[in-house]
Amino acid sequence: MSALSIPAAQLEGAAVRVVAGEYAGIRGPVTEIAAQPLYMDVTLEPGAAFALPVPAGHFALAYVFEGEGLFGLDEAGNGDYVPAVRMLVFDDGDTFRAQAGAGAPLRFMLMAGAPFREPIFPYGPFVMSTAEEIQQALQELRNGTFVQNSVI
Repeated sequence: MSALSIPAAQLEGAAVRVVAGEYAGIRGPVTEIAAQPLYMDVTLEPGAAFALPVPAGHFALAYVFEGEGLFGLDEAGNGDYVPAVRMLVFDDGDTFRAQAGAGAPLRFMLMAGAPFREPIFPYGPFVMSTAEEIQQALQELRNGTFVQNSVI
């Protein structure tokens, strides 16, 4: 998949590239994942707002990498001021809301999905379910069998 194949929506000061999930009737090319993820690259013009319902049971993250704005807006328009570069974690479900500051565009990645609620065991670059799986991965790495190339 190339960057050019990712569909985009343009609405009222918002440009939204949809990798997974749906926004304004545009569906992303990444489908059939158990966590039913939302993955979007959102750019807001100064002062523009963005809102997207997040399904119940999903948790959302926003990675703010350009500009500044308000996040977690309530019905009265109150929210938390967040400058780039920051990662925000939101609670289960509800509606995700953001508004760009007045001075410059705001750009962030919005990611959401249903948690698997399985145990994790991190070690270095690996994340597995158990310590034994980590040991197996390390042994395969040492043996040169961790990644195998196949000829089709």
